[in-house]
Amino acid sequence: MITAHAVPFRVNVTKAGNKLGITIPHITDGSPKRSVVRLTIANQSGRVSFMALAAPWIAIPARICTELGLLYEDALSVLELKPIQPHSRAAFKTEGEMVDMRSVIPATSTSGYPMYVDEYEEGQVPWLRIWYCHPRGAARQVTLRRYLEVAKLGRLLGQLQAEGDKRSSRVGFKNSAIAEHADLTLGLLELGVPSRLIHARCVFNPGKSSLEQGHEYAEQYRNATGIAIENFDAIEAMKGAIAADTVVRSSTLASILLSAMDEVRRGSYRHNSLRPNFLAKLLSGDGSLDVRRTPKRLDVRLTLVDRDTEALQDYAELLSQEGFKAKVHPERIMVRAYCTWLNLLRLYEIGAFKNGRNWVKLLCAIKITTQGRENRGYKRIQELSEADIITSDDVSAKYAVGRRSSNLWIHSMERKGLIENISTLCHAGRKAYRVTRRGKEIAKLLRSAEKDYDEITKQKENKDPYVILDETKRRGKTSGNRELKGHIFGPTALNTLKIERIGAKKLNSTE
Repeated sequence: MITAHAVPFRVNVTKAGNKLGITIPHITDGSPKRSVVRLTIANQSGRVSFMALAAPWIAIPARICTELGLLYEDALSVLELKPIQPHSRAAFKTEGEMVDMRSVIPATSTSGYPMYVDEYEEGQVPWLRIWYCHPRGAARQVTLRRYLEVAKLGRLLGQLQAEGDKRSSRVGFKNSAIAEHADLTLGLLELGVPSRLIHARCVFNPGKSSLEQGHEYAEQYRNATGIAIENFDAIEAMKGAIAADTVVRSSTLASILLSAMDEVRRGSYRHNSLRPNFLAKLLSGDGSLDVRRTPKRLDVRLTLVDRDTEALQDYAELLSQEGFKAKVHPERIMVRAYCTWLNLLRLYEIGAFKNGRNWVKLLCAIKITTQGRENRGYKRIQELSEADIITSDDVSAKYAVGRRSSNLWIHSMERKGLIENISTLCHAGRKAYRVTRRGKEIAKLLRSAEKDYDEITKQKENKDPYVILDETKRRGKTSGNRELKGHIFGPTALNTLKIERIGAKKLNSTE
């Protein structure tokens, strides 16, 4: 057991090599090896808490030395000395739309070392300080917000699952779309990662891009993320022309996020907002839409690629839970699903493929299939969604169809849960109907999709969805992305303000 010390007490800063620390005699008398304590120290510059191994001499992290302006032989007050037990993770826990991040932190790091979690409050906001140590030293301690929106966690994990670095020593994300980096950076800041720990570099193919273009790209990246690109690397073997690599060098954070990614992918974490947001970002990174015109219809296929066959099985299950009929093709390292019109609308609803050319394909596919005979009825739902009462006579008159056809359409939409019968009888004894809540949701989605499609037509200066679709398929990925400047290179003003606000708050906080 760790020897108790009356606090506060005074100590002097000592030195071992190039490290500063303090001596606390008898702290380990009778205690287990590698016990962990939380120390709170203070001087005239402020007070800071951190975790450390219980030892007669405890090194003070370099960041804290800088923050307190510590020098050799300076006097310090030890305000707190508290034992911390190894973390024991409970079941995944949410409160409404917020997830308790303590339930996400694994019991051990990726390398198998016990994790330690210290709870504290700052400005009435609950935070978590996470750390682990190993025989050769210790990992960098990270601080995260105790509670985070489930949807934001899902999007962050989906991005990392698709384009993230799967190594345990760091969190890394490589992508050419700057808007994706802006989303990732925003997610990390909202999680509680300070902006000073987020680093970036630019990689480019000298045969396809110049260093000057790299600097222009870096400026756009900085404007979008608030993070300055530090290095430029020319790589002749890279497939694309230019990309950014966003990195947080923290094995502790990597252990947490890698563990959470696996749990979400396998379906162990369940929440209505988690899976769709995870899948949306996964599709934006590793997914694609193949849209082909046949003599009878538009054939749309959704594809997800991964070399991990176990991951492919997980992806197929995630898609099936969203209403897709997905099939794994291990020999082609892919999972594929044919998309119905409702599948396309679901992809739009969850925000899949945003920030890339597949988003244009999706909008064009929705536009084209909505005009088809089979799906034209959904357009009627949109047009009738504001009506208090609908009768077969109303449908017959509005769309110039016979009463039999209008009744068949009403019953078809009723079976699909988009129209419901109400007890009120209208004139001539006709049955009365109204659009259901789900029907109104679909109507709202259609209006939103049409608005986004109109924005694309303005950029393309063409209103024909077939022409836009063919043009998007002909152009290469890089060229297609660059055309969508508002989506790829220019972040939304809202995201920029959020990044600046969250970054400023975190930089002014005590970690």
